[in-house]
Amino acid sequence: MLGFLLITLLTLNNIDYPANIMQYNDESAMYLIDELSEQQYDSIYSIYRPLPPIAKTPYTHPAKYISATSGIAIDGGTEHVLWERNTDAALPIASLTKLMTAIVFLETNPDFDAEIEIEESDHSDVIGSRLYVQPGEVMTVRDLFYSSLVGSANNATKALARSTGLSEETFIQRMNDKARLLRLPNTQFYEVTGLDPDNHSTVHEYARIARMAFGNSAIKEALTMHEYTFETINKKIQHRIKNTNQLLQDDEVTLIGAKTGYLHEARFTFVCQAEQDGHEIFVVLLGSHSSAARFTEAKEIIQWAYDNNTWI
Repeated sequence: MLGFLLITLLTLNNIDYPANIMQYNDESAMYLIDELSEQQYDSIYSIYRPLPPIAKTPYTHPAKYISATSGIAIDGGTEHVLWERNTDAALPIASLTKLMTAIVFLETNPDFDAEIEIEESDHSDVIGSRLYVQPGEVMTVRDLFYSSLVGSANNATKALARSTGLSEETFIQRMNDKARLLRLPNTQFYEVTGLDPDNHSTVHEYARIARMAFGNSAIKEALTMHEYTFETINKKIQHRIKNTNQLLQDDEVTLIGAKTGYLHEARFTFVCQAEQDGHEIFVVLLGSHSSAARFTEAKEIIQWAYDNNTWI
């Protein structure tokens, strides 16, 4: 790494260097780097860094009441925080967990056409959103993937993780390894669906996970679907799954991706990426008081952010 930096600075300063210059020890290399960094030079190279948006008014928060225990709004281009509340609190994330599950699943290079038989273990300890399928019914991996993200079906999510051939423990470890790789020290996963209240993160850290998830075309497509239909392969039973994200129906907001979650301990959670005039904003809310509140609050924050800021 020091060698690469040294070569770059020598090049920018138009300095010819003999081969033995790269034989410097780290101490000598650092000294030369410090000296070169102080030099004034003209370079044909430039690094573009977008400027953060500029606030139009002194108002630092939306006018309407926000019930969420913790929340954040971040400019997608610069990661500049536009609004925040209690951002350091590590809280239960509920089904927002499924974003990381989907990321790890896709990294196993799955065959979406592969057929998976539903097992009794896929239903064990599963409450809340689920697919009404029975052990022995056969689905494609594609159907499990969309059922997990469009309908947040917990049994489909467990079967999806199982379809990778990884043990549950290994799959969860990969989720946590990914969090460590992203340098998210306050994020921890104990299972794949979000039903365990010990699955936790901060709004700031989960915005980074959302950025990665929404950047994947398969995940983004699933999360912006209004509904998904499929037929089990062996029983020929039709299933229709509806997306519970009410903002997908709202013409005043353009969402690139979004995921809902609910758990008694977490209350109502929501993460989304909005877009307007080429500018993207990430919003994460944890602990909203009701299902309707998370949507109205997210919309209020999004509209306030765009109305209150100017992008250069």
